[in-house]
Amino acid sequence: MQTVQTTDLTEGVPIRVLTVYAIPMLISMFFQQAYNLADSWIAGNLVGADALSAVGICYPVTVFLIAISSGLSLGTSIFCAEAFGKKALRDVRSAFSTSLGFYIPVAVIIAVSGFFLSPAVMRWLSVPEELKRGTLVYLRLYLLGFPFQFIYNIANSTLTGLGNSRTPLVLLIVSSICNVILDILLVAVFSLGIAGLALATVISQAFSALLGILFSSRVCRSLCDSLQTFSSAILKKMLRLGVPSMMQHLFMSLGQLSLQGVINSYGSIVIAGYSVAFRVNGIVINSLMALSNALSGFIAQNHGAGNHSRIRQGIRISLFLGYAFSFAVIVVLCLFGRQILAFFLLEGSDTPNIIEAGMSFFRVVVPFYLLVTLKIISDGSLRGLGMMNAFMLATAADVLVRILFGNLFSVHWGLIGVWYVWPVAWFFGTVSSCIPLVHNGRFFLPSNRHTNEVKNESRNHQHRAVRSKNR
Repeated sequence: MQTVQTTDLTEGVPIRVLTVYAIPMLISMFFQQAYNLADSWIAGNLVGADALSAVGICYPVTVFLIAISSGLSLGTSIFCAEAFGKKALRDVRSAFSTSLGFYIPVAVIIAVSGFFLSPAVMRWLSVPEELKRGTLVYLRLYLLGFPFQFIYNIANSTLTGLGNSRTPLVLLIVSSICNVILDILLVAVFSLGIAGLALATVISQAFSALLGILFSSRVCRSLCDSLQTFSSAILKKMLRLGVPSMMQHLFMSLGQLSLQGVINSYGSIVIAGYSVAFRVNGIVINSLMALSNALSGFIAQNHGAGNHSRIRQGIRISLFLGYAFSFAVIVVLCLFGRQILAFFLLEGSDTPNIIEAGMSFFRVVVPFYLLVTLKIISDGSLRGLGMMNAFMLATAADVLVRILFGNLFSVHWGLIGVWYVWPVAWFFGTVSSCIPLVHNGRFFLPSNRHTNEVKNESRNHQHRAVRSKNR
């Protein structure tokens, strides 16, 4: 039996359904980034510039960890969405149980391994000697919360695959508020410094994981009365969908880590300015990723139901929303970029230089947000359609540019050359992502598919009639 906690994305006006589904995911991404922004603001204003730099150095590493959990969990989301579109509700419940049984041990192994490998990571990133201690403390404590982060992502992916993007939003808002309160309490009251920032994140992640599991378990039980446990067959399908997504995030993180080592060679002022600017950039990119993930869920449900015309409409709507958002962001950052950077910094003798370092990143990268919008929406389309090989190739093109050209651009054009790696990588990634979509006719359906669409719509009408009768 279906409940109000799930949403059938195969019915209703596409622009309304997709927008209502995507908005909570966009807001969720904002609050997820608020975790990092809260750390940056408190580190820069209550602890000091060294703490801000240490948090910034850890950011690509934490993104690497998030890549593993969110990438694999996305496979759960797409599988659940397609199964829900087919009305295979037993498979949905089994997918949730299988994800918990397999991914939690994986998360524990990664967290323990990362804890002991942290000093080697510091050497690889060429962390300045004066920043090593704080960076190591923050990273090791953050790793302790990684299993909680994984659990939350599993719960979140299951709910969003079932069309429920509002419950994860509520959970994340509550967790974000707790994170900010704990940041201030542990740093300002208990004077724990950078360790307090990391502990606040760990506690908040544990809280959101507990609530997420409670809600998602209740929804899955309402879908199917029979108990569905671990399924190796379903795990294989979820890994086929999730591993390419994980590899995309991992490759991107590796590319970012390689660039971080280049940036670190420019000193603490550039590191601090880049750290703040990159956090703001992260909000923009991850907001577009939220729209892309919503599109993947929308396409997956309709792909399972055979609604090809709705898939085409969903892609066009997502492009419109993405371009509108990117254009607004470009205007805001061009007009108020300095004020936004200054907000995260305590006034001091180095503040103008730190802001200028961040602005140099903005001036190069921000104008190309319209380009990366096309790439991210195309990536979401490939995932939703199950075109994972094409998706992986598009990701590889982006990452190879970052790894191969970071040092080269730095040698020839200095720091500005490093910033230009972003738009160059986005260009190659966009071309690689769009070609398979256009080649396979995913943007515009050929006319000879009209008959198939009619048949699919007829079948969907029959499905709706059966569901109405069962109610």
